[in-house]
Amino acid sequence: MKKFSRQQIFSPALLVLKVSIILLILPVSKSFSSSAPNLDGDSQPNRVKFSECMADVQETTSGWEKQQMNSAATAICNARKAHAKEKARFIAAISKLEKQYEGYTNHGFDQHVKVATQDAWNIVKNCIEFKEGFTHPHNVAIYQVPNDVRKSCYAMTAGLVESQLIVSK
Repeated sequence: MKKFSRQQIFSPALLVLKVSIILLILPVSKSFSSSAPNLDGDSQPNRVKFSECMADVQETTSGWEKQQMNSAATAICNARKAHAKEKARFIAAISKLEKQYEGYTNHGFDQHVKVATQDAWNIVKNCIEFKEGFTHPHNVAIYQVPNDVRKSCYAMTAGLVESQLIVSK
């Protein structure tokens, strides 16, 4: 049995070969809309029942009158619903973009759409990070502001993606 020296096992050429094999094994093309990143953070867009929103209000306030609490709970629920609506619009636009350019080999559109999809998700993420850098909500606003931020970022990016869709007449 032949013994290998440490230098032979960790040689640069062998290391490059190992890394190349690993990269070939990894899947490289994947639809990003099917594996969407979770950018919800603390926004909880799925908690839209009035009782859930009211529980959040009660958790962060004390001494508020019933009318004030109802108003805050309604505002939180509305913000969460608007966030969920714009997120769904964005995901639908991404899905349409992927379907429209599937098989479009002219100018490499079929390959670029994968990059464009990831870029769109990055735009949403960067928008959220930018806006949240300028927000410091208190009381019930900790439930409303994150949803308002995400709603506006999804809406802006959905508009951008929709502007690239092929309009059929």
